[in-house]
Amino acid sequence: MSAPKQHTLKSPDGKYNYLLFDSVFVFNAFVDDEIKNLSSANQSRWNFIEESTHSQLQSGTDWYGTPTPKDIKELNEHRIFLGMPLVAEIQPKIKEKLTHYLQYLNDFVMPKPKMAYNDRGLGVFSFERAAMGMYQQFPINTTSPLNTSVSQMNIELGNKKVLTSVKSVFAYFKDKQMSYPSLQLYIMAGANAHVKGNDLLYVGLACAELVEFMELRGVSVEVNVMLGTSFNNQVTMGCVRVKRFQDKLDKNQLLLMSSDPRYFRFRGFKSLVAMSNYFGLTIPSGLGTISASMGTAFAKAINPKGFVFEQSYSMDSAVKEVSQIITNYKNQLQPNG
Repeated sequence: MSAPKQHTLKSPDGKYNYLLFDSVFVFNAFVDDEIKNLSSANQSRWNFIEESTHSQLQSGTDWYGTPTPKDIKELNEHRIFLGMPLVAEIQPKIKEKLTHYLQYLNDFVMPKPKMAYNDRGLGVFSFERAAMGMYQQFPINTTSPLNTSVSQMNIELGNKKVLTSVKSVFAYFKDKQMSYPSLQLYIMAGANAHVKGNDLLYVGLACAELVEFMELRGVSVEVNVMLGTSFNNQVTMGCVRVKRFQDKLDKNQLLLMSSDPRYFRFRGFKSLVAMSNYFGLTIPSGLGTISASMGTAFAKAINPKGFVFEQSYSMDSAVKEVSQIITNYKNQLQPNG
């Protein structure tokens, strides 16, 4: 694979060293390649992680979510989010909690475009609407015996015109605001050590609800997941695109990268070591820390118009982030609206 370009930038939080990845596949390939080329110091860090992981798995920990993975190989090969039973339990609760916010937002902030029809050829022809008033007509001409015979023959042969009494058969979105072209989301993945594995799930599910809400209103959404760590007054960050504007949301990839403790607490740690090594840095034994504003500072530095999900480890905080992002997005487009 081609080596990703190294980027750096300055922010109030210090220096950022970062890499951009077009897909989860490319990101995983980079990590697996770079982990083979570690410095002796970083190799020592990675060896300790593997040993510590093995010990925790033997103890039956829930730090990697539930059920506990069997071994390191299972963690390293983990590519599919396995928490769908937990999603089935939590997602309805998030939807219910969001109902109050989304009803207000739907009525007053970002209503769905309404379908309207016209007879001027504007929009897309609607066969279903035309069919509501469809009828058959046999042209009859009796101006001469020959024309009368031709008309009679057409009736017998079933040669007819199909017409409709419905005139407005072209569909379009009424009052669609063309200033709503797109929304770029950034999610800060992972958590510090004290956070329970299953509590990582809220931010990914809340993001999935936000994507659905916006795209039903004609707003194309891009989703990026950030994995990073801070040490020695600088940040090492990887930004992985998990959804392009034109793609449907792959919930598995979103939840795997943003909310899966099995992924983050092994392959995610692996990526932190690999990325630090790629920039010629020695990652500390504790792998650094995730500060409260680290994701926001980075996302705003590379894309001032982007919106950020910071780490939300409860349903209430995740729901509030969804509401705030939608409201801020509308205010950004129409600051005086």
